Amino acid sequence: MELICKKVSKKFGSNLALSEVDLHVGGGEIRALLGGNGSGKSTLSKILGGALNVTSGAMELNGKPYAPVSAIDAKRCGVVFTSQELSLFDNLSVEENIALCGYSVRRTLKIEKKKTADKVRSLLQEYGIEHLADKAVRDLSANEQYLVEFMKAVYQDADVLIIDEITSALYREDVRIVRRVMQEYKAQGKIVLFISHRMPEIMELCDTVTVLRNGSIISTSPIKDVTETVLLSQMTGLDVGSASASDRPAGHALSSNTLLSVRQMPIPQFDTAVDLEVKEGEIIGIAGLQGHGQSNLVRQLFGLDPAVSPTVELQGRALTLSAPVKAIQNRIAFISGDRTLEGVFEERSIEENVEIISRMILGKKINAAAVLDGFHVKYQSKGDLITSLSGGNQQKVVLARWLSNAPLVVLADDPTKGIDVQARRDVHKTMVKIAEQGSAVLMVSSDNDELVNLTSMAENSRIIVMYEGQIIKTLTGSDISVENIARASVNL
Repeated sequence: MELICKKVSKKFGSNLALSEVDLHVGGGEIRALLGGNGSGKSTLSKILGGALNVTSGAMELNGKPYAPVSAIDAKRCGVVFTSQELSLFDNLSVEENIALCGYSVRRTLKIEKKKTADKVRSLLQEYGIEHLADKAVRDLSANEQYLVEFMKAVYQDADVLIIDEITSALYREDVRIVRRVMQEYKAQGKIVLFISHRMPEIMELCDTVTVLRNGSIISTSPIKDVTETVLLSQMTGLDVGSASASDRPAGHALSSNTLLSVRQMPIPQFDTAVDLEVKEGEIIGIAGLQGHGQSNLVRQLFGLDPAVSPTVELQGRALTLSAPVKAIQNRIAFISGDRTLEGVFEERSIEENVEIISRMILGKKINAAAVLDGFHVKYQSKGDLITSLSGGNQQKVVLARWLSNAPLVVLADDPTKGIDVQARRDVHKTMVKIAEQGSAVLMVSSDNDELVNLTSMAENSRIIVMYEGQIIKTLTGSDISVENIARASVNL
């Protein structure tokens, strides 16, 4: 097995997304593609997966010319691409969504459908998720939907599997399934190209790593020969050094002023209720295994569940959060990690996406260009459609929209999903700055390392761990660690 790219370039208009990329990956190899937003890694993956054509250059697969004109053409050659952008039919079941990948356009015999359905169920059973088979996709949680997207690719049994940012939407137990598949492909002599912004995943799961920056390959190295700091320096072009985001600064004592409090807020899914008190200037990380109420907590505090409509005290004032608009008017912000469904307005410009909250709900003007520059968004013109940006830059626009309005409380549901390592650090610094100004941040993350790093940047911070709809553990100071979060997440 061998995949080769020779001086592959890709232009979008005048924008050079890839510049003379040379790549060589052998069978039985798990290769990480690492780079910042707009570095070209997703563009390269889409070219290999048949979703984009090259502008110049050539590719080879197993010694033969490889130039797919579509994803179907790539699949015929044994290359399958799974993306961070979902391609599911939400009105169909999980089984039906996966089975569609196996149907022949010309043959729709009942015997073929039965054989395909049996094969899908066997696959789901093999990875311990057969309980999802009959569920409609619209009824799945976000991480389950991304797991189904991944299973679609696995079902197609490719020789080259390209995984683009799937794990950023998954919880740790889901990532174990991805890890298992990758190791199985490696043992079979197949090729896996793995894109992730989670540095620990790359260091653990991959054999080699290729770093891209501004559309060019900077380096390719065995994982054992590099460190996270070296890779981050190559990604950014900066001398990052050995400084870590986990270095705790000297800070002031926790404020005695309560900014927000909620008493007995129902979590209907578990028939439980939550009490929470948030101080001025505090950062609270919210951890736990998938589906244990973390997202419910922040979403209900934003009024996204009308059936709950919690009554909170905000700066000593009683407030019933019956709808998001009421939360926004009271300076409560909500940042979703699902930028496609809950983040960007795809039909609108970059400028409109930044200004939507300020102009339409708060009735004030902001300088969109200054806000975009402040959040280091890479764009050509603020009048371009938001979809002209890379996924990570789109998420930066979402962050800028909310954080530029000086919120009192920031509710964040996995907000750095799909954002590169340096951009993630920038987000963390912004969160800390907001807290230092007296606001509060409540942030859910499926990445325990991220929560540890974020809370260690602020003196006034803690991590709450949820289990079956209840806050069962609060970690502060030196007790904050990945190990302690993991133990609490399983109620040990």
